[in-house]
Amino acid sequence: MFGPRDSRVRGWFMLDSYLPTFSLTVLYLLSIWLGNKYMRNRAAFSLRGILTLYNLGITLLSAYTLAELILSSWEGGYNLQCQDLTSAGEADIRVAKVLWWYYFSKLIEFLDTIFFVLRKKSSQITFLHVYHHASMFNIWWCVLNWIPCGQSFFGPTLNSFIHILMYTYYGLSVFPSMHKYLWWKKYLTQAQLVQFVLTVTHTMSAAARPCGFPSGCLIFQSSYMLTLVILFLNFYVQTYWKKPMKKDGEEPHAGKEVKNGFSKAYFTATNGITAKKAQ
Repeated sequence: MFGPRDSRVRGWFMLDSYLPTFSLTVLYLLSIWLGNKYMRNRAAFSLRGILTLYNLGITLLSAYTLAELILSSWEGGYNLQCQDLTSAGEADIRVAKVLWWYYFSKLIEFLDTIFFVLRKKSSQITFLHVYHHASMFNIWWCVLNWIPCGQSFFGPTLNSFIHILMYTYYGLSVFPSMHKYLWWKKYLTQAQLVQFVLTVTHTMSAAARPCGFPSGCLIFQSSYMLTLVILFLNFYVQTYWKKPMKKDGEEPHAGKEVKNGFSKAYFTATNGITAKKAQ
């Protein structure tokens, strides 16, 4: 379907074999299951200091990938509608190198879920959350091996920008004094949906005007992104269009509570931070 692997990334860390990526994903899933069992009868951790540093680190890494992708694609004269894998020369290698960091960041973001487990926020470990985290790490192993530059640059550019906003929000929400300024959570979900739709549109634009980018990869990428559009749209509808009505004397369901237009389930990349006072 994809053809031979791209020889330019041969020997890069964790790319030659799928085993490390697959094994780390299995370990991630086991950690969720075993972690929840371990924490069942134990007090939740606060992790405020660790979360502050973690959010800052992801924000800075996202800022780096955003800046580097813009600069390298500009240097290579990338065509926004369709960009092949080889015509930009050294700029393609530069794009591939920053996309490797993007791939590796998906491994780091497994900690989002681990922090949920340690803070006993099990209601936020939804299918959407786990599917997105686990699948993105594996999808990007494939991308780096077969299509590590060219048309692949667009989605990570948008996603890096979204992550700057997201992890900035999470970092600020660690501090109770900042909660009154964090009214814009709902719009982060909307921004993610717009991101996915734009990425699918960009991917399919290469089919409308082919430039040599592998057609099998276009189908693969578009199909995967459509699953995210469907899952995130379902989350958005359930959270913001079908808000549960609170009856007199009855508390809303823990996994569905909406406060200031924002569900406790939140969206995919959360790391245990909510607008409530840290426990």
